[in-house]
Amino acid sequence: MLISFLFSLHKSVILAHLYICIIRTMRNYDVVIIGAGVSGLFAALGLSSTKKRVLVLDAGHSLTERLLLLGEDVATHQTQARYLGFGGLGLSEGKYNYTNDFGGELAQKIGAQQSINYQFQVDQLLCQFGADQRPLYNTYNEELMQRAQQYGFKVLTTQTRHLGTSLSTSIFKKLAHQLNQKVEFQFNITTQDIEPNNNGILLQLSNGEIIQSRQVIIAVGNSGLPWLQTIAQKLELSYGETRLDLGFRIEMHNKQLQSLLANTFETKLLYQTKNFTGYTYCMNPSGRVIAKYQNGLVMPDGQNCYEVGESSNLNFTLFIPKWFKHHQIAHSYLQQTINHINQGQQPIAYQRLHTIDARFKFKKHLIEPTLTKAEFANLASLTPNDYLQQTCDFLFALQSLIGEPIDGNTILYAMDSKSYAPIIQTNDDFATKVNGLYIIGDSSGVSCSLSQAAATGLYVADKIKESY
Repeated sequence: MLISFLFSLHKSVILAHLYICIIRTMRNYDVVIIGAGVSGLFAALGLSSTKKRVLVLDAGHSLTERLLLLGEDVATHQTQARYLGFGGLGLSEGKYNYTNDFGGELAQKIGAQQSINYQFQVDQLLCQFGADQRPLYNTYNEELMQRAQQYGFKVLTTQTRHLGTSLSTSIFKKLAHQLNQKVEFQFNITTQDIEPNNNGILLQLSNGEIIQSRQVIIAVGNSGLPWLQTIAQKLELSYGETRLDLGFRIEMHNKQLQSLLANTFETKLLYQTKNFTGYTYCMNPSGRVIAKYQNGLVMPDGQNCYEVGESSNLNFTLFIPKWFKHHQIAHSYLQQTINHINQGQQPIAYQRLHTIDARFKFKKHLIEPTLTKAEFANLASLTPNDYLQQTCDFLFALQSLIGEPIDGNTILYAMDSKSYAPIIQTNDDFATKVNGLYIIGDSSGVSCSLSQAAATGLYVADKIKESY
């Protein structure tokens, strides 16, 4: 019995000694940021002015590796590589809408004025890296707002800086250069486990390494949701409902909305009836429709006129939101809907409006599709009927607002999507109930735009700087 006790004691001493050795050789940080997308990078930028030791982890590639994968033609390259790694979705169209009218619930989280203040801090930082090469335009139009209200529309206002992919890439190159002098980065690596302890949080990495950090910021965006849900379940963090927006990318001749765009580059309209709510998204006067690849799906997207020259068309998406009890249900619905249209392959399906709805008349003026690889199809047989009917109803109502018929040659591409993370329970500082653990950006469910995602990063960086 005594020998057994002594052996057990000896074993415990060895294990304790081994644990101490591991702790001593373990890398230690003040802050680890999981995710090098927009929210994570702006959190790192906010912390880079301090003496804190900061590490950024990302499952994707470094900026240099991403650009090598994409090649030189970044503006028209739509593969999945565009959305993973350093910069995240910031390397897409680079459209920053500074507003509380849409793009997330940041105003409800931290207050309307603070939300706007932090969004414009984002703009100021972007301008330091060259964003002021593009104008900051305002969609506020009092006369249009009053006129729109008469016909059941609401004009959503914003100040916008639309960088485009090429300028966004240039800006993120400069940002990477600055951050690399202050912050550590580790790419092509995942975090396998998160374990709170008395000293903060232990992170187990996919290369077998274990690191310690006083505080951890999760900033994995929508692409990291499956991983985050596993972590949240383990840590008993609760979620709310999930929103999914689906809609057709609409392409019409450039002068069709001239009465709305006389004093602004674009407009954003919200239309509500007893049956549905729809809103216009990413309007591109003189722009083009391109293909985007996200999460194994191919969908139509808009490209601004700065990238490859002006077209004679205008395009935007009409998104119609729906809510689902769980994120898995929303994700499954998205996959089934898009895959039913094109089985994950080009070409993207399109149809002209007058062949869908007899209320819109054929005209001699032919609108040429700017997405040249699109293929004509019967959208009613490929897409959920409610979206198609509601889109036609929106366009029919829009005729009253613009004071002219919508051209029946207008093209509908199927289908664009905007996915949202379910809102995860955090306090006003984006802190979870796990001490030292924060969740920001789109992965928090609070933001769904570049500007608000970046703003959450700056905001939490300030809160961490205040904490110690």
